Amino acid sequence: MKGKVLGFDPAIGTGAITGDDGNRYNFAAADNKSPAPLKPNDTVDFEVDGSSAKNIYAVKTGFSMPTGGGASTGAAAGAGAGGDYAAMILARPYVIWAAVILLGSLIGGYLQAIELIGGGPMGFYGFAGFILSLLFLVPVAAAVLIFFELTNHALTPLARLVTAAVAIGGPILLPIIAGMVLGVGAGFGGMPGGLGLIGFNISLGMILTVGGGVMIVLTYMGIVKLPTKL
Repeated sequence: MKGKVLGFDPAIGTGAITGDDGNRYNFAAADNKSPAPLKPNDTVDFEVDGSSAKNIYAVKTGFSMPTGGGASTGAAAGAGAGGDYAAMILARPYVIWAAVILLGSLIGGYLQAIELIGGGPMGFYGFAGFILSLLFLVPVAAAVLIFFELTNHALTPLARLVTAAVAIGGPILLPIIAGMVLGVGAGFGGMPGGLGLIGFNISLGMILTVGGGVMIVLTYMGIVKLPTKL
């Protein structure tokens, strides 16, 4: 949900936000996930937890490039901008985990899994090929999550859970189910198209994809927290 900061008292470490729904939500300093302290009238995106606001991020209206009049000033501004960009990325850990899932999907060949339908390189495997083609949803879900995170979409919390589910379950369950359909044992791979996705196969792509999904879950539960400053 989006809203505006009504105020924040650093002495006691609490503040209040008025949400777009017209309700007022209290928050503590630890709930602010942005690199800078929140100020009155700051536009924020947050998660509702009863009458409290959690996982609060300041919403930026745009990006500004550093400018400077001299070489030393420009270098200092560039260094400061680099820190700002790094802090901005660290303040959005789900974007990092979604990028890890995308990398794992590229290595694992999940983007090419859509070719398993019909006349693709593994289309002759019929229903098993269709099952494996669902791996295409893994990178799609990760890309959608990145878009939602960067645009502060209202469905971002749901996208996090969906992406985690498909990233963890897809690379593990779908190949096993496809192997059961074909009646082959675990570890059977090397299929046409270089996918090698039949049965249970541990690969770098699978590890990155599943690991990214696990990190989304751990971050969502508050177990993993990235520093807001390098």
